[in-house]
Amino acid sequence: MSRASTIPSELDLLCESCGYVLKSLPPEGRCPECGELIAHSLPTLRIPSPWEQGTGPTLEGFLRTTLGAIFAPSRFFRSLSIAPSIDRSRSFALINELIASLLFGLAGNVHLAWLARLVTLPRTIRLPWFFIAAVLTAAAFATLTGVTTVAARLTHWEATYRGLRMPLRVVRRGLRFHTAHFLPVAIICCVIIFGYAELLRYRLINSSHDLHYLYMLSAAAIISCIYLFITYWIGMKNLMYANR
Repeated sequence: MSRASTIPSELDLLCESCGYVLKSLPPEGRCPECGELIAHSLPTLRIPSPWEQGTGPTLEGFLRTTLGAIFAPSRFFRSLSIAPSIDRSRSFALINELIASLLFGLAGNVHLAWLARLVTLPRTIRLPWFFIAAVLTAAAFATLTGVTTVAARLTHWEATYRGLRMPLRVVRRGLRFHTAHFLPVAIICCVIIFGYAELLRYRLINSSHDLHYLYMLSAAAIISCIYLFITYWIGMKNLMYANR
């Protein structure tokens, strides 16, 4: 596939269904390419997230934004403003990444404790649980922020190559709100790891189920990757022809 030669200007009105440039066409008309009402592509339909509304960020705004992104991603990203007067997407992403990283760190610590009982370690190299949890939390945070940063640049590069109008700042903004989807993944991870540890602790099951536990963790990892990609695609698809 050859590289597209022209990328629409950020000031051009695009049909948000097919990407056709609607320049100079009356807002009461239809897109000549796909027949969608031009009124459905007006930038006034896009609004800031609840986290960015009001005089300042609130817990209610954070919860509404997070729940909206998780449970109604198509509606959330289709109505998300790409150029709000106040952009708080960075702080939203930071909170979600910190919460998810803490959950991953605690779960990882419990998982390592499970592994440690299978291997006898010298007392001199045993580390406090809170130190291990802190290291794992930091590693998880670095991974989540790194993946988000790389994904934003790769998405912008691919869009530019194909001639799509997806500025890096718009892609970054979308992916920062996509960090809400790290939370379900982290919660499922905690449920599996903590749940298995508690079942062993209360002797409701024994170590003969260790292999099943590993199978569940592996399945959760695969499903989580698929889930994160699908929600990423939903977000980018609904920002692909967004107007400001």
